[in-house]
Amino acid sequence: MDPLSLVPHVAIFPFPAQGHVNSMLKLAQLLSLSNFNITFLVTVDTHDRLLNHTDILSRFGRGFRLQALPHGIFMDEMNTRDGISMLYDSLNAIAKPFLREFIANSPLTCVIADGILSMVNDVAEEINLPIIYFRTVSACSFWSYFCIPELIQGGELPLKENAMDLALMKVKGMEGFLRGRDLPSFCRASHLISSDIRILMTETRQTPRARGLILNTFEDLEAPILSQIRTVCPNVYTIGAVHAHLKVRLATKSTSSNSLWKEDENCMCWLDTQPPKSVMYVSFGSIAGLTREELLEFWYGLVNSEQKFLWVIRPDLVIGVDTQF
Repeated sequence: MDPLSLVPHVAIFPFPAQGHVNSMLKLAQLLSLSNFNITFLVTVDTHDRLLNHTDILSRFGRGFRLQALPHGIFMDEMNTRDGISMLYDSLNAIAKPFLREFIANSPLTCVIADGILSMVNDVAEEINLPIIYFRTVSACSFWSYFCIPELIQGGELPLKENAMDLALMKVKGMEGFLRGRDLPSFCRASHLISSDIRILMTETRQTPRARGLILNTFEDLEAPILSQIRTVCPNVYTIGAVHAHLKVRLATKSTSSNSLWKEDENCMCWLDTQPPKSVMYVSFGSIAGLTREELLEFWYGLVNSEQKFLWVIRPDLVIGVDTQF
């Protein structure tokens, strides 16, 4: 008998965006170091990028499998208004039936799914397979999203223009510090009906269906909010900071990159010559898009600050333009 068949086998399914994939790969590596078998489910594009730009296969070993989902999942316009909605529709149409067959034919112990992918829970429930959610945001962020219906019912959403600095009172445990400006831009009056807030609210409210919730935080940092979350999700596991735990387990000062993009290290020589804490780091992540006018406005602001800065610009950062710098 193959010894690998005697250890727990976990399927991990992240939302297909850089920050989610990165965090859940770190979780996967921690589980691998504890002798779990891991199947990591990603889109074809993410699969190819990880193989081309990282050492993921050699780093994890034979108990790790990188499994590509079928072709056709829509990811071309994630930085547009309707891009996320189109991605969700294609995940339900393509990934969900694949996942149903995959789970039915795999000797899995459980599934750890991104907490905004309730479609995975739908499939797991069909065969009574335990599922645990992993949320890549903070406990405070998760809880504020969970309470969006209460904010709407209490008249605090949609946000009005003059309410950006007003305290929001309908998120229990955060009455003393949560302000309108702390919520995402799609919570403002003109964006409340957007697909982003509908998806975020609907998916977050599905969380109690799972057997447990993993958060990348720790008790001393967000204890009051964690106690609120446990009123609706009793089995909350605070395992953060995941990257710090991984460094300890690997006995190293750094961890390997999980970047979906080819890394340009030409800036490192210049950065090494700068005094500590003297350079601003600017990045808009893997999804956000800017118009050309918005990018220039940020550029002028950074230049006029007269502070040294390092700005990471994706090729697709400017909407409708193939940006090359």
